Amino acid sequence: MVRRWSGAAIRPVSVVWYERLAWVAFATGLVSAAADPATLAKYYGQSPIFYPIAIACFLAMQLLWIWLIARKRQNWARWISVVLTVLAIPMTILDFDERVRLIAIAAIPYYLAFVIQIVVLSLLFRHDARRWFAGRPSAPDAGPPPQD
Repeated sequence: MVRRWSGAAIRPVSVVWYERLAWVAFATGLVSAAADPATLAKYYGQSPIFYPIAIACFLAMQLLWIWLIARKRQNWARWISVVLTVLAIPMTILDFDERVRLIAIAAIPYYLAFVIQIVVLSLLFRHDARRWFAGRPSAPDAGPPPQD
């Protein structure tokens, strides 16, 4: 099954679900940060000008990244996401005890977002998504998009 987007390009269901769940992971990450106001205040106190700018840039980069993968079909961004997620796994496991001990209410959405991110990335490697990133139709016999 494929979904139409912007009247011309066809996105496979895996990519549509990637985008939806990536937004859920993004929002869950925001909840995690908001659940730990002491840390936010600590870093803001250390750098009241740079810290908000860095946070805004980081959030904008995440939004851009989802757009690059889900809407612009950038295969390199998909692979960089995989590499960064795999590299983050050891540290995420190692700091589990400390995160939960310090502020469990922020750790729960943090780890939930990480699990969602792993699921989201797996969607990008389903058969229909692989074909889409390769620039081929999602089904071998797919023709032109249906007209409305």
